[in-house]
Amino acid sequence: MLLGTAVWAEGPVERRALVARLASGRLADLNRLEAIRLRKLGEGDPERLADALVPPSLRRVLEGGPRALARARQTLAYAEKWDRRGTLPETLAPRLESAELLPCLPRPSALRRLEGGALDRLAVRGSGARLAAPPQPGLAALGLAGGTLAGFCLALEEGGSAVLGAWMTDEWPAGSLELRAGSARRSVSFKTWEGLALPPLRPGEVLLLPPAKLKPFPALLAGTDLRLSAAFDALALRLGPEGVHPTVQ
Repeated sequence: MLLGTAVWAEGPVERRALVARLASGRLADLNRLEAIRLRKLGEGDPERLADALVPPSLRRVLEGGPRALARARQTLAYAEKWDRRGTLPETLAPRLESAELLPCLPRPSALRRLEGGALDRLAVRGSGARLAAPPQPGLAALGLAGGTLAGFCLALEEGGSAVLGAWMTDEWPAGSLELRAGSARRSVSFKTWEGLALPPLRPGEVLLLPPAKLKPFPALLAGTDLRLSAAFDALALRLGPEGVHPTVQ
């Protein structure tokens, strides 16, 4: 299951909500879909109940613990069946091109490195970020209520904070992580991070795992387009206007 945060226009207002990626590529608004499902089951006050069971915020889902995550998975299965029938309205599942994907957790409850150093949780950015230096790419672990692990997202430390991918996967990522800079590319297997001992995590906390050590790139110029990608997500990045050192440590 892939969970994230998206924003899209609905007439003069914007909707910002927890979304899941459907097999078709559309974005399932899980909170609204849960309200529809509850209404069809005859539940009273379905919108209020949906806000409690599948809230429109990934952080609140993580604060709800394993039961809330399981409920989100159940709602996603309901959305997938509806989408396969071809009748799922765009008000419940906007198309990717009509929405903007934000960092999966735009305001984590805490942000720190594995060794314990705290970072600015209020300055998290997502795809499209401009970087002051070549990135040190890696993964982040996201905390679930009860001190357990909810899942992982693409991540890199930048400017005293972090750039996070759009999607949290609740499974260990398969394959490899690739960084492209212009026509050059470097990759590292996700097995690099297997076996790390993780501390207990607070719900909604983001823990940056040690960055990958990649072979140095040739000299990179300011304005170089970068792409950090894996099978489940991709981050489009760009080096900022300042002079940069070409080495990825």
